Amino acid sequence: MKNILNKNEQRILLFSVFILSLCGIIYELVLGSLASYLLGNPVQQYSITIGVFLSSMGLGSYLSRFFEKELLRTFVRVEIALGLVGGLSVIILNYLFSFSASFYALHVFFLTIIGTLVGLEIPLLTRILKSYGALKDIISSVLTLDYIGGLAGSLLFPLILFPYAGRFLTSLLVGMINIVVAVYVILKIKNSRDRKKDIVFAIISLLILMVLALNSDWINAILQKKMFYDDIVFSKRSKYQEIVLTRSGDDFRLYLDGSLQFSTSDEYRYHEMLIYPAILSSQTDVSRILVMGGGDGLAVREILKFDSVQHITLVELDGFMADLAKNNSTLKMINGSSLLNPKVEVVIGDAYDYLINNRNGFDIIIADFTDPHDETISKLYTVEFFKLVKRSLKPGGIFVTQSTSSLFARDAFWCINKTMSMAFKNVYPYHAFIPSFGDWGFNMASDIPLEIDNNRMNKARGKFYSREILLASTIFPDDSSKIDTDINTFNRPVLYKYYLKGWKNSDY
Repeated sequence: MKNILNKNEQRILLFSVFILSLCGIIYELVLGSLASYLLGNPVQQYSITIGVFLSSMGLGSYLSRFFEKELLRTFVRVEIALGLVGGLSVIILNYLFSFSASFYALHVFFLTIIGTLVGLEIPLLTRILKSYGALKDIISSVLTLDYIGGLAGSLLFPLILFPYAGRFLTSLLVGMINIVVAVYVILKIKNSRDRKKDIVFAIISLLILMVLALNSDWINAILQKKMFYDDIVFSKRSKYQEIVLTRSGDDFRLYLDGSLQFSTSDEYRYHEMLIYPAILSSQTDVSRILVMGGGDGLAVREILKFDSVQHITLVELDGFMADLAKNNSTLKMINGSSLLNPKVEVVIGDAYDYLINNRNGFDIIIADFTDPHDETISKLYTVEFFKLVKRSLKPGGIFVTQSTSSLFARDAFWCINKTMSMAFKNVYPYHAFIPSFGDWGFNMASDIPLEIDNNRMNKARGKFYSREILLASTIFPDDSSKIDTDINTFNRPVLYKYYLKGWKNSDY
């Protein structure tokens, strides 16, 4: 290495600070999102990821003091190693996820290695750059570009890379960027007897990542096959989630971010128990219904069986999921082309925002959300949210929500029940056995007393639903009977903690 860097070489190294900071924050984000996807509870996973990553960066900064000679050569090799390890981290962790006992240890291992390598970068570059200009100016320039790179990476990942490339391809692309920076530095600045060795090492590492990136769809199919035992008939990442549809004989299953949403072998049990009790309990003919969630169209399918219903508004966050339910031949067969019915209006947006701005009154509002497995989903089961629901109901209107398992997540189920009672005068809990899910719970609420056993209940009958089934569903055995819990609020979201505690030891 030259003793004094010229201005062009200084610019190259300073620009590399920006790029490497961008790559470092993306590694942190992609590993945090992977842990959240596979293990749930994003608050916990991101907290652990950030904590381990930052402390490992500190370790890397400390270790940098022990490198005294050939700093540029060390920097180049750190970049190549970082690109290779970071690029391969997601595919390895994805593949080893089924070995649950070792996954978290491996997750922390990769965080530590990547964080340490990232932590080595800035001290090494600062010491290399001090050969040009005053130290205070060098430190100022390095830290400025480091922070700007961090901002760029934190915006690039959620807005572009994650929605359009996914975790796997993102990690490979970022790894290649690291290696390309190393190669550029070798060609423009580095001049030593090991130049050829480093170039060979970089090219081999780059080729490995490029081959994997070019075959990312094929490799992703292998990883998904490992997670989903049935044949995969559709797989796509939308802006919000991973959507996978599988088939085993006549049974189709929909998974969102790896979580089962329905199985055609028994989904009618769930959807009939979600829809029928509310409509049949109404003291007036039901005309207008709001469905929040349920982008697969199955809840709407059941509502359309009631002739009195004139208008159904479906609010779905993921527009891709709603389009899939409208256009995918398999989903259309399952939902009976329900979302194409002229009575149905599909609104793409957040249910919370929709209720805030809504000025229409509904006879019935149905919440068909995913389980409250994290703090974000938990907000859809808060007192504040339920009060917004109440505001959008006509006088005497009815609200019903799926409420996870009253058996396996007993605390969570009764937490939803108690929280709803803070917004509604009357709350009616009930449950039913859904083979794919287990013993599943629902909560129905209204400001007027509801007659669960009325004449309309006697007339209606589904594949699973009947008056007798509904009356039996209101009885809870001792192992799932009512218990006292805290109330779930926007400021203090306790529900997801109850949920994770309950499902921790379940086989479902």
